[in-house]
Amino acid sequence: MIGVEYDDEYAAQEVFQLLKVPWEWYTPTSTYDVVITKNGHLPEAGNVIDLADNDLIKKIADTLNEGLPRNRTPICEEHLDALRQKIKRFSPLIEIPPIPWGYAYSLALTHDVDITSVRERSVPSVLYAAYNCFRQRRFLEGVRIVLAKLGLAEDPWDLFETWRALEEEHQVKSTFYFLPRNGHAGIGSPKIRAGYYSIDDVPIEELTAGGWEVGVHGIDNWTDKASADAERISLLKDARVKVGTRVHWLHFDEGTWQILDDAGYEYDSTFGYNEDVGFRAGTLQVYKPRGVERLLELPLHIQDVSLFGRHCWVTTEKGCERVDCLSLDEDEAYRTCSAILDQALRYGGVVTVLWHSDCLAAPRDWGDVYTGILNRAKADNAWITRAIDIVDWFRMRRRVRLDYSKTKEHLSITVAGLEPARSLPPLRLRVHVDPEQVRHIDAEYVCGDGYVDIRCDREQVNVVLA
Repeated sequence: MIGVEYDDEYAAQEVFQLLKVPWEWYTPTSTYDVVITKNGHLPEAGNVIDLADNDLIKKIADTLNEGLPRNRTPICEEHLDALRQKIKRFSPLIEIPPIPWGYAYSLALTHDVDITSVRERSVPSVLYAAYNCFRQRRFLEGVRIVLAKLGLAEDPWDLFETWRALEEEHQVKSTFYFLPRNGHAGIGSPKIRAGYYSIDDVPIEELTAGGWEVGVHGIDNWTDKASADAERISLLKDARVKVGTRVHWLHFDEGTWQILDDAGYEYDSTFGYNEDVGFRAGTLQVYKPRGVERLLELPLHIQDVSLFGRHCWVTTEKGCERVDCLSLDEDEAYRTCSAILDQALRYGGVVTVLWHSDCLAAPRDWGDVYTGILNRAKADNAWITRAIDIVDWFRMRRRVRLDYSKTKEHLSITVAGLEPARSLPPLRLRVHVDPEQVRHIDAEYVCGDGYVDIRCDREQVNVVLA
């Protein structure tokens, strides 16, 4: 067992939710394989990992809650691995990694629905879209957009059936976040932030009946509880069982998580970049922000507009400011996304992808890279699914508690609080031992480099060693 003496209760608890090893708060009367502390003067503790000069727990907790600017590295995973290596010097390391059994990592597919048709857009907006088509020498698409605005052609931006067909072809489902109000830009935001469709006119019932998730693309829910409540209940009753949100334009401040938690949202997926891709929260894991009771954060890693756009809007202390995006071509964009997936293949966890619902049609028409991400993730054997499924899986993982007893030739591992869900893949146990030393395990398992992974769908697992 690992004993932990630390003065920030939230930080220690959240770090060990991410690392997910057997641990408890340190007491002088108990015996531990190792004690983790910022105070190295614990003569009765035996083996000690002293964080006084390199407080990995604080670094992780601060990164999760404060974020990092334009960061392409999962720093929290690197810190967790450093802590893992320290523990392995003193203790048999048993953990539940953030990797569903049977998969290499997870991929959350999400779509922000800012636009549902050409007809709802203003004339200047439509003409600008047509102009961009002409700049790309896509004259027919540009003309089609103008004719659709006049009601003389099929609407090329009514794409829900296209999305359904694409994702059914790949045998995956995704999440759509819908704007809760028509024509409202939001408190302190420029008028161009407003969407111009009614939530009553979008196919929520059809999507949920087909297995897709719908959530709230918040406008003001990040600013106060009254707005958060009103926007949460804007969805049809059947879609309100577990409501997730991503705030439009990724608006966010230090009070947002508490507001969303108080309003009863199941999760948020706003913490990411508009102007870049990568790891704003420094992690590939779903986590609980400081100060909330139930809300979990599904961090955002990849966004289409960040990759391909020329400009976007970000929230600063001065309000909304326009900044440059990456403006990549398709090959550069795919390589950039692939580097993010490489990190998931190394550490596990989840990569969250945002592809706007109108981006399968001109002038954006960025569907090939989305399909490329799907194909790469499928080749990696990733679990590709909706945001809520990922959150539910991590919530299942958070509920369990590990304990073990050991002799020279035997490990008996207890997984308390395990509640397997039929709709979710099982957890996995990882025991850091040389696979050649394993004589028998009374569960399904696979061998890795310096560890064995065990299917975790029972409360007791026994490992017999040579």
